[in-house]
Amino acid sequence: MIEIPLRRSGYGTVRIADSRLWETYGSIGLLSSRRGLAPWPYTNWDRAARRSLTRAEVTIPGWLVPLYRARGGALPSFLLPVPDPSRGDLTADLAALAAVPPARVRQELEQWFPQGVPPEVGPLYADPRARLAELGEFVPRYWRAAMAPYAAPLRVATEEDILLRARILATQGPERLLGSLRGRRLTRRDDVLRLHVGPVVRDRTAVPCVSRLILVPLVFGKGAPYSASAPDGTTAVAYQAEGAAVLLGDAPPPGRRGLAEAPARGDRLDILLGRSRAGVVRGLVAPTTTSDLAATLGLAPSTVSEHLTALVAAGVVRRRREGVRVLYELDGPGVALLRHMDNRRRVNAPENQTS
Repeated sequence: MIEIPLRRSGYGTVRIADSRLWETYGSIGLLSSRRGLAPWPYTNWDRAARRSLTRAEVTIPGWLVPLYRARGGALPSFLLPVPDPSRGDLTADLAALAAVPPARVRQELEQWFPQGVPPEVGPLYADPRARLAELGEFVPRYWRAAMAPYAAPLRVATEEDILLRARILATQGPERLLGSLRGRRLTRRDDVLRLHVGPVVRDRTAVPCVSRLILVPLVFGKGAPYSASAPDGTTAVAYQAEGAAVLLGDAPPPGRRGLAEAPARGDRLDILLGRSRAGVVRGLVAPTTTSDLAATLGLAPSTVSEHLTALVAAGVVRRRREGVRVLYELDGPGVALLRHMDNRRRVNAPENQTS
């Protein structure tokens, strides 16, 4: 367990920043921690990612997998550069990763494995610089194969979550923002934020002198209790972003434009609504705009607009204005429709749900 003190004088500055590297780690952890398919809502992504990685001959480094398994999905902080809210650049994060001193890598590995570094992690301990360079070459290849086909819905979900948290921060303050974070791995008690990173509750590590807190939303945040600190006292903590159900749909094949209207056999939502309108309903598990939804689904904006008009009229979808943007999201009946007709285990009800 990592304990982060949140004294009012210590976290007056709170920021929200996305990180493609942290998101990538979250997805790798999901793949490497399970022999079978990942749970809902990652199942379709899991199946497609494994196929794509096999075709591209991309293999997760053998020394990386034991790091996830040692502490229930967590990773040593030397692998987690603190995200820069003004940057969000994978290339810069990989450059920072390559610059980590070998002595720091070995020190954290010894702390990670107090009973001795296992043989599988031996190559990293023996030559940290070479292994981190290997990781720097692996991550972009992995991203292209496993994550790029889902880049649009991932971006939509992350951006909408950041907008949601930023609005809470601006209107209600950091106390309410921290209270809005979800997940059994991230809890708060009094003025301490606790990140549960291992099976042993009594093992606690306190983070001193938090000068700035950065919250990192991850669509793949389930089972990814990540945190990192910089020398200036900046501390970053990952949390589960809203809208992970954007991964429910299959990624469109390369070069495909639009969705065929013929429903997939046995897909009740497709049969009921038609495939493109069913795709619109599935795409609205997180608030989004017409243009972003069209880009995600590969449909013409006019087609998406037509579907949205019908769904709003039917009371399945609601529309709201946020500044200059018009956002669409599932209303209560839409959540019920997706939950029952899409054979999914759970779809979160929207805030301020109407009957």
